[in-house]
Amino acid sequence: MMPIETLERSLKKRFPEAKFALDRPRKASGTWFLDIALNQHPVIVQWQQGKDLGISSSPVKVFGEGADEVYKDEEAAYGRIVSLLLSQTFTSPPPAVSLKELRKENGLSQAEIAEILERQQGEISKIERRRDVLVSTLADYVRAVEGELQIIVRMRDGRTRRIQLEDAVESSPRPAALAR
Repeated sequence: MMPIETLERSLKKRFPEAKFALDRPRKASGTWFLDIALNQHPVIVQWQQGKDLGISSSPVKVFGEGADEVYKDEEAAYGRIVSLLLSQTFTSPPPAVSLKELRKENGLSQAEIAEILERQQGEISKIERRRDVLVSTLADYVRAVEGELQIIVRMRDGRTRRIQLEDAVESSPRPAALAR
């Protein structure tokens, strides 16, 4: 049984009156979604093999965005979901950060990023200060801090879409350190 299925089973015992909808992915590597509603208060859980459990709760339906909060284990996720359902409160998306802040949050120096990207430390400093960065450079930087770059577009009508730039990212030369 997958962690999200175990979580669903536990939550159904705790909230038998809630509505649950579990969406399984078409591919084994895809993302699972568990929609929960208690008194019309929504909580969405997402999970993917090898990744943590993501939780979001918003008064507005949003598609294509990542989770607002991430939990490493089912017990922590269960506690947070129970809290959200009982208090009828919402999650908040994480605040925007600069590249420098992202690097520091991950305990890396500019010299370490430079080594991973096979560049000079001064180049990393310039990347962090730029207003206009190539998507491929940004993707490499994010991979160096062990992240995954996603570009989300919000339309006027409230829809959100994730832009897929595989060709742009795949065609850029990748330093050997990132190819591991």
